[in-house]
Amino acid sequence: MQSEDDNALRHLRLAGVVRLGLGGGRGPTDAYVFDPHRLALPAWACALGDVGPPALLVTLDRHLDVVVPAKPAEMPDRSAGLRALDEHARWHLNVRNYDHILAAMEANLVGDALIIARTRPRGAFAGNTYVDTRGRSHRLVTVTTVDRAAEAYRNPGPTDLVRDVLEDAASVLLDVDLDCFTTLSDADPTTVLPWPKAIIREFLLPSESEPFWDAVLGKAIALTLAREPHHCGGLLASGELFRDAAEVLFRELLHVEPP
Repeated sequence: MQSEDDNALRHLRLAGVVRLGLGGGRGPTDAYVFDPHRLALPAWACALGDVGPPALLVTLDRHLDVVVPAKPAEMPDRSAGLRALDEHARWHLNVRNYDHILAAMEANLVGDALIIARTRPRGAFAGNTYVDTRGRSHRLVTVTTVDRAAEAYRNPGPTDLVRDVLEDAASVLLDVDLDCFTTLSDADPTTVLPWPKAIIREFLLPSESEPFWDAVLGKAIALTLAREPHHCGGLLASGELFRDAAEVLFRELLHVEPP
C-alpha cells in the first residue's frame, strides 16, 4: 500500500514529464509539460487519480489525434494504476502521437472530448461518437478554432455541442500541443512555420471568448502541454515558440507567471 508521500511524489516516476504548480491564477492548479504528446495520457492519469468520473478533454492541436489504437482492448483501465498506464503509453501507443485520446477513453480517463484542431491525419476516426471496447460512448466535438468554439458556446446552433459537453462535465483536462501554433509552408510542406506571439494571442484569446474560457477553466483540474519539437521546426525553433506561447497561455489566459 502506498503512503501519502508516495502518492504526492508519484509524478516524479513519469520520466520526461515536468509537473508545475500553478497556484494563484485561474483554472488548473497543476500543469504537466513533456515532448511526445502520448505522454499526456499518464499525465492525465496522475492528475485524475485511480478513481472518480472521467474528465472532459479540451484539446488544442494542429492535428485531430483520434486515430484508433492498434489494439484498443489491451489498453489498461485507469484502475490498473499509473505505472501500467505510463508503460502502455510509452511502449504500445503509436510513436506518431495520434492515438492517445481514444486510448484515454479506453482507460476511462476521458469521457467526451472537445477537439480544437484543423488537420485530420490518415486513419483518424471520422464519427461523432466513439464507442470503446468496454461499450462506453464518448462524444467527439470538433471545431477548427477557439473563435468557433467560443461562438458555439455563446450561441449554440441545433447541432452545436460545445456548451453541452462543458455543462455535462464534472471536470476538465485542458491540453495543448505546441504545434497548434504552427503552419506548414506553402512553398515547402516539410517546413514548419511557427506563429509569432501576436497570432498566438489572436488564436487563443479572440474577441468574446471569455465566457467560453470561463466555462473551461472553471472546471479545469490540470493543463497538459506537449512541446513536440519534431512538429515545431526542431529543438531551437520549438523552444522559441514555447516561450512565446507560454507568455500568452500562462500569463494572459491563466494569470500565472510562465514557467
